[in-house]
Amino acid sequence: VELPMEGVKSTSIVWKKPEGVETVDATALFCGEDDRFGTHLECYPRPDGSIYLCGIGGSDYISKEELKEGAFRELCEAKESRVAAATQSFQEMSEKYKTDGELLRTQACMRPCPPDALPYIGSIQGYEGAYINAGHNCWGIAWAPACGRAMSELVLEGSSSTIDLDPFDPGRFSPTISRGGRGRKRRGQSVGEQW
Repeated sequence: VELPMEGVKSTSIVWKKPEGVETVDATALFCGEDDRFGTHLECYPRPDGSIYLCGIGGSDYISKEELKEGAFRELCEAKESRVAAATQSFQEMSEKYKTDGELLRTQACMRPCPPDALPYIGSIQGYEGAYINAGHNCWGIAWAPACGRAMSELVLEGSSSTIDLDPFDPGRFSPTISRGGRGRKRRGQSVGEQW
């Protein structure tokens, strides 16, 4: 089974709670596209009063080859141009952060993503009792309840009634194993007549 995986390297930032502010509104904010800065911010206030921002845009796509070579294994640095864009976009939304805001942290993360941007969800062909549910990019947490239910149905009942798993077939990048016709096949590829 071939399960190619690529990476999406994305920048995020964390703002300190401004001095003199007792509480930060705990409401998460999902913003539309801000064409001025090329962002679509997601703002997540934290219990300590800091605010985590992602949806900064300008993500780098990291090839399978780069990942195999160990790209960003030790250090995954933020993209400074995206830090600046997110800072400007966020400060346009908040006068308090514009005048008194201070960045606590800039960072980046590597998100797993199959080449077609669809996760692998299902049974692994040719291996009894083997299943996979991976490669959800930035949607893993949001999709976890539905994927967990679909996987439990698949494992316990043999199929999922919650989600049509066909588009997420783990074998979609593997050569098909076909039978019939003249000649022999190896991993779905004809190797010609074998007399």
